[in-house]
Amino acid sequence: MQKRLFGLTLKELRKLAYQLAVRNGCEHPFNKDTEMAGEDWAHSFMRCHSELSLRKPEATSGSRAMGFNRVAVAQFFTLLNKVIIEKKITCERIYNCDETGITVIPKQHSRVIANRGQHQVGVLTSAERGNTVTAEICCSAAGNFMPPLLIFPRQKKRQ
Repeated sequence: MQKRLFGLTLKELRKLAYQLAVRNGCEHPFNKDTEMAGEDWAHSFMRCHSELSLRKPEATSGSRAMGFNRVAVAQFFTLLNKVIIEKKITCERIYNCDETGITVIPKQHSRVIANRGQHQVGVLTSAERGNTVTAEICCSAAGNFMPPLLIFPRQKKRQ
C-alpha cells in the first residue's frame, strides 16, 4: 500500500486485524465494540516485524505521482542527452534548479507503517491548498551556485 501512496495508520492496522480475525473465524481477544485490535497487539505486531516502522509521510499530489514514471524519465534524459551533444553545451552552462513550496498553512499527517530504512514515505493528497512561498536554489554542473530565490504569492493591485 505504501508504494501506491496509501500507507496504513496504526488505527487502520488494528481495524484490519480485527476484520481478518472475524472473517477467518479465529479466536481473538479484540474489542467487539470498537471492532479493533488493541494497542498492545499493534505494538507487538510492530516489534515482531522489525522491517516496518512508523513514519510521517510527505504529501504527494495525484498528478505528480502519475506523471513520474520510468518511461517519462527515460524520454526526458534521452532528449536532454541529444540536446547537450547537438549544441555542445559545457558543464559551466548546465544548471540544476530545485524548488520547494513552503506552505503557510501547515498540514499534519498521521504516521503510516513503512519499510524500515526507506528515505521517503508519501501519502496521496488532493491539490495543494492555501498560499505557498516558493524557494529556489540553482547550481551548475561545474559547482557554481546562484543566491537562493524566494517567490511570494502575488498581491492584487488596488487602482
